[in-house]
Amino acid sequence: MSRDVLKWLLVSLFVVQMFSCSTAKKDAAPSPQDQEGYAEVGNGVRLFYRMMGSGPDTLVVLHGGPGFTMDYFLEDLRPLAAHHVLLFYDQRGAGGSTLVSDSASLDAQRFVDDLEALRKHFSIASLNLLGHSWGTGVAALYAMKYPDHLNTMIIVGALPLEQHQLADAFARLAAGRDSSTLLRMRELQEARVADPANADLCHQYYVLWFEPFYGVPDDPAPSKGDFCAGTAESRRNKINGVDQFTFASLGKWDWRSGLSKVKTPTLVIHGTKDPLPLEGARAWDDVLPNGEILQLEGIGHFPYIEAPEIFFKAVNEFLRAN
Repeated sequence: MSRDVLKWLLVSLFVVQMFSCSTAKKDAAPSPQDQEGYAEVGNGVRLFYRMMGSGPDTLVVLHGGPGFTMDYFLEDLRPLAAHHVLLFYDQRGAGGSTLVSDSASLDAQRFVDDLEALRKHFSIASLNLLGHSWGTGVAALYAMKYPDHLNTMIIVGALPLEQHQLADAFARLAAGRDSSTLLRMRELQEARVADPANADLCHQYYVLWFEPFYGVPDDPAPSKGDFCAGTAESRRNKINGVDQFTFASLGKWDWRSGLSKVKTPTLVIHGTKDPLPLEGARAWDDVLPNGEILQLEGIGHFPYIEAPEIFFKAVNEFLRAN
């Protein structure tokens, strides 16, 4: 087996499981001031959204996954609602949105067009986007397809602009785990595939999966969210549908050339202890004509909970300036 094929198999095994939860919590209950509803985006698909906060601008927030819900970081990001309107939504195939499950409906470009339909639904002239993890991929694809409808981007825990960098990163992540952890993860993964709706198995698996994603693995920062949120049906659809098709639809991507033409002011926030490679985050800054990077020493994949004061100050100042 070639080295490239081995890398691709490793990333296929692990990347679809990237962003699920480490602790069992209930879905976040809305604040009385939050607004909830559905936006029709075409072809029978509707997106469940939640809006909160007040301010002169609207920040559309793209969750990770794919196949997760807004619940894993909605409450952790709520401090931004003091100065901005925040618009969260469950992406197609996830949570309260339509649980499409076929490969055509779960192509990554469909996620991009959903975002454009959401912009039109709310009559937003030009989007401010905050993407985390997989959400940064949606932001990149949107920026390349709809650059004239984009005002700012905030990229947190960035996907690399080249697929091979992600494959390399996940090969290193697998190699860094001890044999007993790998064995237990394989057992739990097999159990999850057999019973994908089981939230307890989801939580057990991701206690192990997420350990290296924090700057201080033995003492992870507390989160108010749940990466295993959603219904039994949505957890089943993540494993049987979204995980099978969405990342695969990207192929061996290289977004450098396309993003080099995007002039949108962009803030990239990345921790030096994030398993997603720092060189990948720096590439965003290098390629984008109006990019800037905030590199957080000793911080992992969740800077909004590991370094909240720095994170929220940087985001608020960036949006105020743009």
